[in-house]
Amino acid sequence: MGRRRLGTDKAKCFSFSVLILFQGPLVESSPLTKEQVQQCQEELKAYYRMSQRKVTLDPLMFILLGQFELDEIYTNLSLIDISTMRKAPITYSELLTNDESGNLSKRILIQGEAGVGKSTLCAKIAFDWCKGGILQDLDLVLVFPLRIVTNVETIGDIVKRYLSDSVGATAKQINNYISSNPIKVLIVFDGFDEFNGTLSDENKSEVLRILGLEQYKSVKVIVTTRPWRTDEFKSEKSLREAYSFISIEGFNKKNLLTYIKNYFGMREKETLAEDLISFMEESGVIRTNMAPFPIYCAMLCLMWNNLSEEGRKEMQQLRSFSNVFREIISFLKEHYASIFCDNAQNYNEAEYVNEAHRAIQDITEIALNGLLQRNLSFPKEQFRQCWEAMEICSRVGVLTMERDIFSRDRRLDGNVPTFLEVSTVRFPHKLLQEYIAGMHMAMLFVNDRSKYHKVKSQVLSRYKEFRYLLCFTSALGTELCLDIINDLKKTNDRYICVDVAFECHTEEAARTVGERWEEYKLVSYTPEYTKSGIVFMVHCDQVKSLYIDLLNCGRTLSRDLAEGMCSSRVLQEVTIGDSEFHTDFYKVLSEKASICQIRELDMRFYRDCISEPLVATNLANFLCCLPHLERATLNFRKVPKIFLTTIASKDRRWKTEDITINEKSLSELLGDI
Repeated sequence: MGRRRLGTDKAKCFSFSVLILFQGPLVESSPLTKEQVQQCQEELKAYYRMSQRKVTLDPLMFILLGQFELDEIYTNLSLIDISTMRKAPITYSELLTNDESGNLSKRILIQGEAGVGKSTLCAKIAFDWCKGGILQDLDLVLVFPLRIVTNVETIGDIVKRYLSDSVGATAKQINNYISSNPIKVLIVFDGFDEFNGTLSDENKSEVLRILGLEQYKSVKVIVTTRPWRTDEFKSEKSLREAYSFISIEGFNKKNLLTYIKNYFGMREKETLAEDLISFMEESGVIRTNMAPFPIYCAMLCLMWNNLSEEGRKEMQQLRSFSNVFREIISFLKEHYASIFCDNAQNYNEAEYVNEAHRAIQDITEIALNGLLQRNLSFPKEQFRQCWEAMEICSRVGVLTMERDIFSRDRRLDGNVPTFLEVSTVRFPHKLLQEYIAGMHMAMLFVNDRSKYHKVKSQVLSRYKEFRYLLCFTSALGTELCLDIINDLKKTNDRYICVDVAFECHTEEAARTVGERWEEYKLVSYTPEYTKSGIVFMVHCDQVKSLYIDLLNCGRTLSRDLAEGMCSSRVLQEVTIGDSEFHTDFYKVLSEKASICQIRELDMRFYRDCISEPLVATNLANFLCCLPHLERATLNFRKVPKIFLTTIASKDRRWKTEDITINEKSLSELLGDI
């Protein structure tokens, strides 16, 4: 009788203990029911639709793109399988194939430079699962930005953040379901370069165990990263063999045109789209270095849409990533000022622009310290010394107020999903944080040289990771740039030095690099930005020997390269492998050969790239007019007759026996015609 009484506190405690003792382990060990899996699907999809459907939740992206649907503005990106020496394009569908018939392994690492579209691709995957189609057979698609994942969380812990309390699934049950149903699950980790911890850690987090093939070996896993962190996978044989390596290379020409037309088409400004496309075709630096990157393309579209005709002409002066960020931040400050001035009577726009500028300066130190600690999200309390600056920067668009992901029950207000109070603050894009951090390094260089050298030492010890920070910082002053280059030269990495010099874009910077290195290679795997930097070095008379191989150059890079080869006062040796150039390359060489200083020339063309009569004629004219040529070796798949007849008809400043074509002396070949 007494045992049936539950009225006392002691009895209540005993009953609760019994409930925990006997029910807890049973729940933990029991598998997810079909209904629970369906609930997980529904609530994950609801979250993805809310957070991924609009690509413009951040103030910056809202200003850049407007409130577009992801599938309205998303444009295909170039995906290249670089697992072997033979680079092979792959499709979005092939990337997501989850059966043994696919060419890619179950583990895929996607590498790409900052702003090239890695996170947007991940958002596309999540959104497509919500719609069905290619991913409809998967029970769970788990897309996690690694910057919000801690080292102590399991996959189940992370998933639980997105679920309502009514689902009743535990983190352990979710983990067990993934283990038991590997072909029904896709895990996508976005931003390994933003994650604290390495694959060589002794006490690995679950994320690192998954990436290191120690857990969920049969589950398909996709991870994105900037290139500097790919070595952790490629240096370990087991990982190198298990992973497919994909390079995401942004927009190709066709997709770039599609993106621009979509952007302006939805604003019914088709004429502006055509004008911008024409401008990009004419501006080599813009088209080659920036247009393929979705974030820069969005910025260029934004400025083109809002600038006056005079302002669009000034855009032609943009030549580097720093220039674009400087202009976009200037635009954001003016946009902020215009909004407040519309609602105020006693303030002018300049005062609000200055207010925004001061606020950005106030957060530069937080941006830099965050990068050094690989911290891209900040507790709100970290801004306690600059609350007002934080609020202003969030309105300007250079900071994003983030709310913690609470269970879905707590996110709902009636039937309308919403977030609760701000708990963390971040920059809308890591590139923007790097640009603002560069501002702080420049300020330290001027105001606190001792602290500057201490910070610089930390940055240079991880210079590959901080490539963009170094470039952005160097663009803020020639003296500052020279100081950075002189220390970077100790790394013996000539190409990071070239990038930094190009960003500064002064002859002094180029000369400082040229004092150390005189020989450079332009090859297929050279980043587009670095290609332009090397051409810049040629124009600045800092390259004596140039090796070119397997290049595929568009019109602008072809012209710039040819002009540099001819105008350089020091370039004496040029080797050109099996490369393709625009016809303007040969036209410029022909026109400017008389001022060229090249003494030794080696050209090998195994494709029919000089079969066109005009190309063959211009190349022959170039050779004949070289005033200092001492030796030339040429190899063609087939020697065009017009090439030989043109040489035969021209005055030459060199001896025919010094020229070899397809292992025959030129004098012998001319004797045969």
